[in-house]
Amino acid sequence: MDGGVLVFARFGLMADLALLMGLPLFWWAMGMAGSRMVLVALALGGMALSALWLLASGASMTGTAMLPPDWATAEILLTMTPIGPVLAVRAAALLAALGLAVAGRTRLVLIPAAVAAATIAWTGHAGATEDMTGTIHRAADVAHIWAASGWIGALAALLHAVTAHRPQVDRVAVMLAKFSLLGTVFVATLVVTGVVNSLMIVGIADLPALAGSRYGWLLGAKLLLFVGMLGLAALNRWRLTPALERGDGAIGALRLSLAVETGAAIAIMALVALLGTLDPMG
Repeated sequence: MDGGVLVFARFGLMADLALLMGLPLFWWAMGMAGSRMVLVALALGGMALSALWLLASGASMTGTAMLPPDWATAEILLTMTPIGPVLAVRAAALLAALGLAVAGRTRLVLIPAAVAAATIAWTGHAGATEDMTGTIHRAADVAHIWAASGWIGALAALLHAVTAHRPQVDRVAVMLAKFSLLGTVFVATLVVTGVVNSLMIVGIADLPALAGSRYGWLLGAKLLLFVGMLGLAALNRWRLTPALERGDGAIGALRLSLAVETGAAIAIMALVALLGTLDPMG
């Protein structure tokens, strides 16, 4: 059960921090104001989920129950392992994001939110890689996280726009058109860094062994979902956006496409949360 809590905490953190960074990035790209209350909730959620992740990680490492909390193990993790500095940086970034959100500086939340999201790279396989290889792996992972956050934030904002009581079709079409270039950058970054991360985790020589492992099957499912998201993004860009601009009443199709694409993104984050707890060759 505690292993499930660890996966849930990892998933919750990825979703929370992705939105905390991705929404301000989208608002900045669109030149629009954002919701301070949403960002306040996400910053507080990131703190709570980080605490849950710490307790679940301690329970997983010691093989003990998570409740009642083993404060001695938590203290060891915070003071004698890299987890302590990582969580300290994340806490400082989340506090800064919270302060900016409360002050109504919603776009500026992007800066500390990007730092908080980047810390995820030090709590998975990339964090365990050493020397220069580890530096390259973490750099690729950070770029991957930032690109994914930008895409997820855009999906959330666009889905909210098209599911409003009376969606402003012209405004949605403008948002989609303006996002197209940034979305292309996100996709290219995800593809390149995804390849780098896979090679760093598994190694070229061991790639064939993935076919017979649980890790390999889950990674394959993630890749299929990603390809599906690419197809839906292409549909949105090349078919549905022009239809909206012509006034052809494609808002219903766009709503469905964005909902399915968002569902795929959620499934990918769940798979990544699980993959981060598995041995690639196990």
